[in-house]
Amino acid sequence: MLPRITSIRQLRFRPTLVPTIAALVVVALTLHLANWQKGRAAEKRGLQAVLDERTTLPPLDLSRAVADSDALYRRAVARGQYLTDKQLFVDNKFDGNTVGYHVITPMVLAESKRIVLVNRGFVARSPAYPAPPVVDVPVAASEVRGLLTRPTSKFLELGSGQAVQGNVWQNLTIERYQQQSGGEVVPYVLIADEPAPSLRAVREQPDAKVEKHVEYMLTWYSLAAAVTILWLVLNTRIVREQPTPEVQ
Repeated sequence: MLPRITSIRQLRFRPTLVPTIAALVVVALTLHLANWQKGRAAEKRGLQAVLDERTTLPPLDLSRAVADSDALYRRAVARGQYLTDKQLFVDNKFDGNTVGYHVITPMVLAESKRIVLVNRGFVARSPAYPAPPVVDVPVAASEVRGLLTRPTSKFLELGSGQAVQGNVWQNLTIERYQQQSGGEVVPYVLIADEPAPSLRAVREQPDAKVEKHVEYMLTWYSLAAAVTILWLVLNTRIVREQPTPEVQ
């Protein structure tokens, strides 16, 4: 009977020094970043709970002294006189599939005489674009109830000369309006609960950006896992042992 030659294949794990050190450094760094983002997400969840709770508190009276640092996402009531000739339009806003403006009308508060910017609603662009549509402003003393928000200061502008064109602004910041007006401005925008006639309501909810940190955390954890798997694969070899005769 003739012997049958068989070979045996085995997996052999032999990590080398330099790739192992590199993998350890990368995994340690990515795990550190992932855990840091995890901590930031926990902090933002706490902030989200605080902001959500603020919306349930009794409304602030902006005509009186208000602690501005604690007013973000508080409900508020403003009483005063609109500045009819100072209304401005923030361009490139979206309402469903419609592009248009947020209509921002400054109000001089009755007692404090400070100025609060009131977002009275959304209006679509008209055939006269880039000129804004005509939106009437009440001339009598008014009362507005709404939510205090703060416009983002993170945006991209192609040129400072295009940022403000008459009463059309590409982006709104409290600091920019303060420089334009020269008056004392409440550092928030009051989004009206009830939009002005012919305007659509603008809604905003507190958002501490928790999801952003969760996404970053998962990205770093995934990268750490990928580097670990790659290190294992690259340091594992299939070894064929010497053939051995097998007698039948």
